[in-house]
Order: sequence, then structure tokens, then C-alpha cells
Amino acid sequence: MHDEAKPGVDVVFGLEGTSLPSDHAEALALAVAVWLPWLADEPASGIHPLRTAPTTQGMVLLARRARLTLRVPGHRAEASLALGEKRLDVGEGLRIGDGAVKALAPSPTLYSGRVASAARDERAFHDEVAGWLDAAGVRCEFISGRPRSFAVGGHEVRAYGLALHGLTPADSLKVQAEGFGPHRRLGCGIFVPHKAIALPD
Repeated sequence: MHDEAKPGVDVVFGLEGTSLPSDHAEALALAVAVWLPWLADEPASGIHPLRTAPTTQGMVLLARRARLTLRVPGHRAEASLALGEKRLDVGEGLRIGDGAVKALAPSPTLYSGRVASAARDERAFHDEVAGWLDAAGVRCEFISGRPRSFAVGGHEVRAYGLALHGLTPADSLKVQAEGFGPHRRLGCGIFVPHKAIALPD
């Protein structure tokens, strides 16, 4: 019997491949779901964005030491390892290596490079984030970046970078385990520890 209260974890896999389409997040999510169909039933589960370098042909190059990392509830850690040694039909193809489970570590500063939101502008997104933190009982400072867009199912989705600062260890782990906003499997709303940042007065 698994324990639903187990904290979230990252499951990290070796990764081999070359080039991918710039907007590859949806294709990656669908390819992973072939092997881990339960991922869609876990709202807090997500796929970290891949480390890539842009090119001028609408493609990106996979970083030499890129890893495929899943953020999942603790009770799904073992099941996630089934993705090891599989091939994903994304771009020219991705080969997955062995996986390892990594516990989440508390950090006073967390960052997500892509938080999806329907907010019409930065002010509205600021209010949305403030409401989320209040509802979650998390007290911290935050700053957000300008919106960027990416394609999902033929539609454009807007996302903002978001940094949280001054988190307690408990709140840091809570935010990492639960994330914020939709499209977690597309790399949105997944927070990772970040170096200290200068916040505006």
C-alpha cells in the first residue's frame, strides 16, 4: 500500500538525442504518456523543460548533458522508473537512459521559467500569484518576468517567469511538490531551487 502523503520527488533520466522542434513540449508530454499513462491523472506531476540551445531553423539542439526529469508524487517514484531505456518519438528521437529518484531539497528561493496563465498583463499575473500564495498559506516575496508564448494543440499559451524568495523550508517543499498553474506536463509551473536574487524595493 502506497502512502499518499509521501512528498514529491524528481525522477532523473539520462538522455541522448540531437535536435528537436522549438515547440516540443507537447510532443514530449505525449511521448512520455505512452509509457506512463497515469501521469495525466496526477495533477501535481510534470516534466521539467529540457536543456536546449536555439538554432536559426526553428529547431533547438539538446544540451550534451541534458537530462529528462519528471516531478512526481513520492508514491509514483517507482512507477516512473519504467521510462528508463525507452525511446521517445520526439524530433529525431530521444533515447532514455537509467533513472534515479532524487528527493526535493528546500531552498529559500525558487524559480519557474514558465508559469502558464490567462492573465492579460503583468499586473493581472501579479494579482493571480498573490492570490495563489494567500490561498496556499505561503508567505514570501516574488517577482515575475515578461510573458512569452508557446504553442499547445494549435493554440497559443502565455507564460511568465516567476521567482519566489524568502520561503521557509516547509513552504519551499510545498511549492515544489504542488507547483502552480496549468500545463505541468508541458514544463509549466515547476519550481526549482535558484540562487539568491535581488528583489526590487
